[in-house]
Parts: sequence; C-alpha cells; structure tokens
Amino acid sequence: MRLTILFCLTLASAVLARADTPYTRKYFYTGGQYVDDGTGNHIRTEQLYVEELTPVGGARKEHPLVLIHGLGQTGTNWLNKPDGSPGWASFFLAEGYQLYIIDQTERGRSPLTSALTNATSSFTVEDVEQRFTAPERFLLWPQAEKHTQWPGSGLRGDPYFDAYYSSTVPSLSSELAQQTTMQAAGAQLLDRIRTPAVLVAHSQGGAMPWLLADARPERVRAIVALEPLGPPFHEVIFTTVPARAWGPTDAPLTYDPPVRDPERDLVKELIPGNASAGVADCILQAEGGAKPVRKLKNLQRIPTVVVTSEASYHATYDWCTVRYLQQAGMSVEHISLPDVDIRGNGHMMFLEKNSDILASKVNEWIEKL
Repeated sequence: MRLTILFCLTLASAVLARADTPYTRKYFYTGGQYVDDGTGNHIRTEQLYVEELTPVGGARKEHPLVLIHGLGQTGTNWLNKPDGSPGWASFFLAEGYQLYIIDQTERGRSPLTSALTNATSSFTVEDVEQRFTAPERFLLWPQAEKHTQWPGSGLRGDPYFDAYYSSTVPSLSSELAQQTTMQAAGAQLLDRIRTPAVLVAHSQGGAMPWLLADARPERVRAIVALEPLGPPFHEVIFTTVPARAWGPTDAPLTYDPPVRDPERDLVKELIPGNASAGVADCILQAEGGAKPVRKLKNLQRIPTVVVTSEASYHATYDWCTVRYLQQAGMSVEHISLPDVDIRGNGHMMFLEKNSDILASKVNEWIEKL
C-alpha cells in the first residue's frame, strides 16, 4: 500500500511539474493578396496564420520566439507531443518567452488556394515510419540503428504513431513557391512583432529563417535551425536530384558580390563523402578560383546554431550545411546532440521522449546571446 501511495504521489508530482504555464492566446494573419479565382470573383491567398501565446503577466524574456514547422506539418507540432505530454510551446512559455507559432503559407490554417490543390504532396505512412518514427527498423542510413527516443513502436497501429500521422497535412510540392510566399508573409510578421525575434525552425521549415533574415535582418536576433533543409545544391539519401540553387534555399538570397544567376555565379566544388560511414557528399563554393567565394551579406551578423540528432538522416549531411553557411560568412555553431551526451534522437527530436532535455540545450544557447 505504501509503495502504491508513493508511486501515485510521484506520478502526480511529475504531472504537476509539467503542467502548462498559464498564458493568453490570440491569432491573426499576415501577408496575402486578393486574386481572381478565374470566374471574375476574388479570393485571398498566400496569407500566414500566426498564433500568439503570451505568459500571463507578460513575457520575461526580451526576445520572442517564432516557431516554424517542417514539411507536412503545422504549428500543432509545437503544442503537445503525440503521447499527449506538453511540447516545446509549454517549455518555452514556462521559461518566460512570448511565442509566435505559424502554419506555413498554403498549409493548415493558412488556407490553400483551390487552384493549387493538385500541386501538393503528402507523406505516406511508409515515409513517416522509415524516416521519422522507426528508422531503426529500416536502416536506410547508417546512423538509423541508434534511434531509441520515439515513444511506442513507431509503426502504424501504435497509438502514438497514429496520433502523429493524423496531424500531418499536404504541403506545396514546389519549394520555390513555398519559400517565396513564406518570405513575403513572414517579413510582415516580423514587422508586426517589431522586437527582434529568435527564429526556431525545423527541417523544410529550416529554409525560412535564411529568407526571413535576408529580408529583415534587423528584425532577427538569432536563428535556431533544427536539422534545416539541406544540404546545399542537391538532395541526398532518398534521391540525388539537384536542389536549392541558391545554396541553402531554392528562392533567391542576397550575396556579396551579387548573384544574378546562381548556376553561373556560385562556382561549386565537390567534397567527397563516405557513404558506408554515413557521411554524404558535400558541395561548397569553390575556393581559390577566378571567382570569389560569395558571402550571405544580410546574414553575417546573426548568431546561428544548427542542431543535429544522433540517429537522423541529417546526421549524414548537416555538417555540410554548416560548412557552407560558415564559408558564406555566417557565424554558425553546430550542436551535434551525441557530442553533448544527448542520444537516440531522430529527425522529429522535439516530439520525442527526451524533448525537454533538447529544449533546455536550445534555451541555454539562446540565453548566452
């Protein structure tokens, strides 16, 4: 009996310790435009849904966080985890931050224009199992065997998998369209916030901080890139097609000297990897040639950290993204989670069992700014 009571009290204490910090909530939209729907009538498109969460009594931290989800996701990623426990929004509210949680343009609560309904793609169950929730069962890259942090089996039929997969949504197939519309609406969000914000972005959403900071460098205090879209110029692991003509993005960025045609002006050099060791090929700007290494002019003064987990496919190539950004003049720190003794995480690290430990590491980096 005493053991039962002690267990119940311990469980209750754990629940209370993780209870949500009281906050106020409102939402609004930024960006967008009215367009002809093809019948002579008009609709609005390309607007950005934003959810603003503020700790009761006001924020205690100077710089708000803008949370940007990845491909096939919405802002619900940050609210709670598939096992029902509080997510990163709860963690950072408790730390005293004001949060702005978005749904990327043409996605989720940022309405998809009817004309684009055939220009979207969705994750299959197999995509999610193999890449995110159970990569250790499929071993599509060497580091996958180290994955241990997803709750449950990571397979369809498991309640945590089903909860997560149910939250996924269609995304624009064109990264260029996604990025250009996000840059326009996201810049207006930063103008509305006014106080320089810390941009926290994941995966495909990790391209957005480079574009938002390029458009509004004075409105961005820092960038936290959780396994951002990459590597530069080409895909790896699942396909090898060319991508991201501007290096870290498909949409144009401001370089110095200026880049007008990235295929011509960004002279490339291949750094061979080692596939058996889980190290992907890397394409950087060529050094020592007739053309100079071009710098990302508007991003050079913005502190940036790239975070990579132990078992993700990003462990094969995030090092290359970091090297490219550093070569382009950015101040970038790379936190490889196993190097700080945080182990077993996959690509969806902020939804996994030890997500608060990861959040603490991110918060520690932000507080040093």
